[in-house]
Amino acid sequence: MSAQQQQKLDALYSLDNVLTIRITMAQADWDAVRTEQPAGGICNFDWDGGSRYTWRKAARVEISGTAFPARTEFSDVGVKKKSFCGSINSEKPCIHLDFGKFSDTSEERAEDLFGSRYLTLNNSIQDASFVRQPLGYQLLAMAGLPHSRCNLARVFVNGIPIGQGLAGVNAPGVYVNAEPIMKRYIERNFGNMKGNLYEIEHRDDFVAGRVHFIATEELSAFENKADLKLAIDHIADHGIAGAAEVFDLEQFIRLYAMEFFLKHWDGYSNNTNNTYVYNDVTAVETPGVANIKFKLIPWGIDQTLRTDHRFKLGGTAKLAQLVREDPARREQVFSQIRMYRETIFSRKSQQTVLKPLLDRLQALVTDLGVPDAAAQVATVRQQLRLAESAAYALTGIPDNASVYLLNEESGAALHASNSETIPPAAAPPQNFEVYHWPLKDDDDPADLWRVNDAGGGRKSLTNQGSGRVLHASDSLTTAQGHKYLYTCAPANTDHAEEFAIVPSASVPADFAYSGYFRLVSARTNLQATYGMDLTPGGRARVHQEPLGSRICLY
Repeated sequence: MSAQQQQKLDALYSLDNVLTIRITMAQADWDAVRTEQPAGGICNFDWDGGSRYTWRKAARVEISGTAFPARTEFSDVGVKKKSFCGSINSEKPCIHLDFGKFSDTSEERAEDLFGSRYLTLNNSIQDASFVRQPLGYQLLAMAGLPHSRCNLARVFVNGIPIGQGLAGVNAPGVYVNAEPIMKRYIERNFGNMKGNLYEIEHRDDFVAGRVHFIATEELSAFENKADLKLAIDHIADHGIAGAAEVFDLEQFIRLYAMEFFLKHWDGYSNNTNNTYVYNDVTAVETPGVANIKFKLIPWGIDQTLRTDHRFKLGGTAKLAQLVREDPARREQVFSQIRMYRETIFSRKSQQTVLKPLLDRLQALVTDLGVPDAAAQVATVRQQLRLAESAAYALTGIPDNASVYLLNEESGAALHASNSETIPPAAAPPQNFEVYHWPLKDDDDPADLWRVNDAGGGRKSLTNQGSGRVLHASDSLTTAQGHKYLYTCAPANTDHAEEFAIVPSASVPADFAYSGYFRLVSARTNLQATYGMDLTPGGRARVHQEPLGSRICLY
């Protein structure tokens, strides 16, 4: 490994290092770049005619970073449009820069300055927050998976931020700078640069009918696809056992689990898209099974953690189907999801690692002028909390789980009062109000609940601050006529302290979950509702109604 080049790339892609890239080229050439339509047509995933776009020459490209590198100018740099489907755009196009396309001197200077001849600049038109890619690649890194280094950039052409003054452009000139899957990427993630690399686009899969359309990347040792064809035939003949011989299935299971957490609906498992596959061996021209060990590389994660998709372990991708339909491998995936829920997506990790990371990203995109940055990032924060909850829905809530119960609409937490009794100033034994208030996320025990098995598929909830249990009354009502929820000393009369925690808007048969639940009393069959009935102290109660609030477990 070229340690010096990797160190330079680490500096280039450091999260806090915002790049400024100034491209100077003939205006007619730039207009040709940005308005060019892809060969084969938009969203044509059966195109097999080579590059979809044309390289054009920029007279000069100047690059600098807030920390690295110092302002440096290059001449005769290749510029090419990127994306032929979802993020295709003529006002603010995604672009590739190749410093060696037209000039050996510029290639050498770029390699010497920041470690590579290539930059890939994504327009983020499918992610108005601009944080999903840098966040997502960090999460993949935490999971021990191949990942791009990634940060942010301002990009100008002929002195104007790209897209400025053009209709419908969000954050002109602001781009996500994602490390392309090229030589240095392979070197860093695999330590082996002698394998073959292929790209999987929508509808491509490890089946014979798609081999022709799967692109061989230029750094591959051989272009005959012999290893890919053999792997596909081996899977067709031997199923999951064959797949385990030609794919690193343990690595795939980790990726499969992360695609669930990230809601990566446009990745391999759910859409056979945005994926590269690398044969991590020394390639040979005529391989046998022993010469094949494919590993998947995630890419194109700008549409992750969206509110309009479920957390899903379904999909028709060949490897996903084989793993999901094999009981032992399916349990491996569930076990991996539990492990990531307890580590990467745990409340502690979200508080100490992910929240500070998103705070940094929010500050960066705010400084870059991204509209509504705080609100956009708040949605991502909420989706991360929901990811932990979705994992509970898929794999079950373990005994003694410690969780906040958060309302979907407001994010408010269920709080157990230690002072307001029902009725006020009641003599012992006392019942205490429960109400909802803004999440402080400081692990206040009065906001946290222990979930334990109560038998029959039901759960009990014990407040960590008071040790009292959540109780559903069948007779006491608020002034507005709603039946009470309250905490009291354990007294499970008529199943009053047993609740079903039922996934909402989910399709378990498809392994698809919203991450939300409804809390249903076994005693009354009513649901917990974060309402507006006020306690004597002026707090908004959580009471019971036929159709209650949706909650997530955080």
